[in-house]
Amino acid sequence: MRTRFGALTLLAFIASSATFPSARAQSTPTPLKPCSAGRGPAMAECGDLSVFENRTSKQGRKISIHFIVLRADQQPAHDALFMFAGGPGDGSTSMVSTANGWARPVRATMDVVLVDQRGTGQSHRLPCDQGSATDPAVGFGHLYDPARVRQCRAALEADTDLTQYTTDIAVQDVDDVRALLGYNKVSLYGGSYGTRIAQAYVRRYPNYVKANIIDGVVPFDMALPMTYAASAQQSLDRIFADCAKRPVCQSAHPKLAEDFATLLHRFDTGPVKTTVTPTGGTPMAVTMSRGDFGYGVRGILYAATAATTMPDVIGRAAASGDVSAFAQAYWSRQMSFNQSIAYGMHWSVLCAEDIPFATDKEIATATAGTYIGSYIMDEYRAACALWPRANIAKDFKTPVADRVPTLLVSGYFDPVTPPQFADRIALSLPLARTIVSPNSAHGSASGCPRAAVLHLMINGTFDGMPEACR
Repeated sequence: MRTRFGALTLLAFIASSATFPSARAQSTPTPLKPCSAGRGPAMAECGDLSVFENRTSKQGRKISIHFIVLRADQQPAHDALFMFAGGPGDGSTSMVSTANGWARPVRATMDVVLVDQRGTGQSHRLPCDQGSATDPAVGFGHLYDPARVRQCRAALEADTDLTQYTTDIAVQDVDDVRALLGYNKVSLYGGSYGTRIAQAYVRRYPNYVKANIIDGVVPFDMALPMTYAASAQQSLDRIFADCAKRPVCQSAHPKLAEDFATLLHRFDTGPVKTTVTPTGGTPMAVTMSRGDFGYGVRGILYAATAATTMPDVIGRAAASGDVSAFAQAYWSRQMSFNQSIAYGMHWSVLCAEDIPFATDKEIATATAGTYIGSYIMDEYRAACALWPRANIAKDFKTPVADRVPTLLVSGYFDPVTPPQFADRIALSLPLARTIVSPNSAHGSASGCPRAAVLHLMINGTFDGMPEACR
């Protein structure tokens, strides 16, 4: 049994149905408490909302939905900004630094609310460690080792129905929090998978949404992670092209694409022995497959600085034959995700909402000619074959088409949610604008789009919105 802590338990018996009705807002202020040590930042208020795990039956086990409220400078605030983290599997209360950082101007007049999605953070978190901090070698060879997936399912099912952790169910929890706190209108911000949460909330509760900002756009009408290979290849190709246009980079790496091909050929005869160095430790031997290498490259591409740093990483490795930099990136990403991503929730979402909708033919077409190939999709399909599959609503894969002002933000070098995904979503939205940050990768709102993003968050209209990223 996992322990769930709470600064305050707020019982709510909220009806739900296929039409996703909202909970009735309370007429009196919700009694929150200052966040205790380790639960949130100073001057923030924390609360926990008790909901049925199975919202359809409204029977059986209840789980606690944890949230943080960062109050506006001017009180009382009638509107709020709800911010949603990515993953899927990251808890949104981890976004406190964002709320207090580039998004801080919002709090002049609006509260900021961070809700840990069910299965993440401190909302009945569903962790499943992949790899090991003490023995890095065990994390190589599989993105998701089948034995670990089986073990994790068995452990979690002791007190969890893994079919109750999908996106649509989660947005019902979010609206319960909104209603409980008494907000009539909210702006939404979602990053990466959080863009799906934001879109799903707009679909189910459009009357409560003032504006929607989605940063690193994930469409409903495609099957993740089938698109990952092509998006990562596009990102890498754009880095090659960018290097060729910069004299210093082109001079240092005149054959960058060929250098990368040389690295790939190192795996033609099988896995390669290399090393990983834990922080403050000594190098440890690992055996890296081509799939591991490709995933390590993809992880590096997420960084905002990848366009300027990746050419040197590739160049050094091609010249020396040492691929340890990519092994280090693979393992470091794995260890970081063990801390931040609740893989039980991650699989419950993707194994219901994405993986079943990709055919063998579609996967072969989508991954052809990419340096990763079908590796990532193969790993997810294997994991999902061992994971229970939840039901999703008939309209879940349909693009959102509600008349909510929506700003779609993308990074030009993004290896997972490239700009064309935003263009795809914008086609169905009556009130949508797109911004492409020319020098960034995954997650771009804090860069040159920031002024436009803040304007829409606060004002809920495109009128007067400053130009960005020109």
